[in-house]
Amino acid sequence: MTSPPVPLYQSDFAQTPLPEILVKIQKYNVAGVIDCQRDDINKKIFVDNGHIVWASSSDMNDSLGMKLLREGRITQQQYEESARLIRESGKRQGKILVDLNAIAPSSLFTLIREQVQEIVWSLFAWDSGTVSFAPGPSKKLEFVKLEIPIARALIQGIRRMTDIRRLVARVGTRATLVEQTSEAAAAAVNLRLKPEEQNLLDSIHGRVTLHEVVNTPPLTPSENAKLVYAFHALQLITTRMPKAVRIQVKTDNIDS
Repeated sequence: MTSPPVPLYQSDFAQTPLPEILVKIQKYNVAGVIDCQRDDINKKIFVDNGHIVWASSSDMNDSLGMKLLREGRITQQQYEESARLIRESGKRQGKILVDLNAIAPSSLFTLIREQVQEIVWSLFAWDSGTVSFAPGPSKKLEFVKLEIPIARALIQGIRRMTDIRRLVARVGTRATLVEQTSEAAAAAVNLRLKPEEQNLLDSIHGRVTLHEVVNTPPLTPSENAKLVYAFHALQLITTRMPKAVRIQVKTDNIDS
């Protein structure tokens, strides 16, 4: 029996948010599995060559059938019938739903891709649970492969995060000065930033505080805070505290 691979990296979501974990794992530049566990839920992200290529979840709410049921694309009866046939045949739910004429064969690829991406995005909301990364050969996929660059996935995932205060605190305080790193311009090219997002990055020049950047229009402070955290996690920006200034006050001698 082959023993499981030894994890290269282990952490806890309460200690380190997923974006920073992904950046650390990207530096290994090897294929492997990010294993995430919270209570009885297990989710996995498969990476290869700096890309997220697949994701899986033990949570039934993440299944293709539940996704389609929530979105009103299939009926309760079609969902229950597909669940019964999974138990009997062991076939994939997508294939069963096609056989039941619940979904068109031509839409299956897109629907599975959406489902797998939603599993990835859901992990950005985890603030507890354990995570580990173990190297291994690239997962043999059926016919769907995401091929999302980790840096781009990180931006997309952070846009969906809701604990803004925690994100900003990971960067610094209101008075923290922020500036671009020397690699920022080259690294940002592949992120596909929107014009207003690129403008925010361009405005970070070392003489502005974190508070000022977060409140820079036209984006909302919440949107800016997420972006600044993303830039920080991707090491596009660095931080420093302003130098303390000693002020001498000259006073007249007063006889007591």
